[in-house]
Amino acid sequence: MSDIVISIKPKFVNLIKAGQKNYEFRKYIPKKGVNKLWIYTSSPICSIEYVADIDSIITYPEHILEKGVGNDDFNRGLKQSKHAYHIQHLYRLKNPLMLERLKAEFGFTAPQSYFYLENNQKLSKFFLTQKLERIF
Repeated sequence: MSDIVISIKPKFVNLIKAGQKNYEFRKYIPKKGVNKLWIYTSSPICSIEYVADIDSIITYPEHILEKGVGNDDFNRGLKQSKHAYHIQHLYRLKNPLMLERLKAEFGFTAPQSYFYLENNQKLSKFFLTQKLERIF
């Protein structure tokens, strides 16, 4: 299992943070599997501030049994994304990383889909030293 970095629009990050969106919908399942999503909040925020523990991935036509933003559409096959990553826990980095620092110190480029955190050793090591505040 691996950690991946994904881009999510600010409105969806806010819904996740509020506990209203409990699944992240994607068109793919990385080959190595996923246990953590490091969330890059896209423009205009442009930072990595949150990390989510993933405990399962549901693939359509399997159904999500919980209520949450987007879950009914997924269950009806109305989403282009056919994989739903269950967000078990969400944490906030005490010191979010803004894009300018991500680029300058870690050679970071915002992912179009995802990248394995292990492929950026410097960033991976940095995250290991960071304090996380549990949101849920």
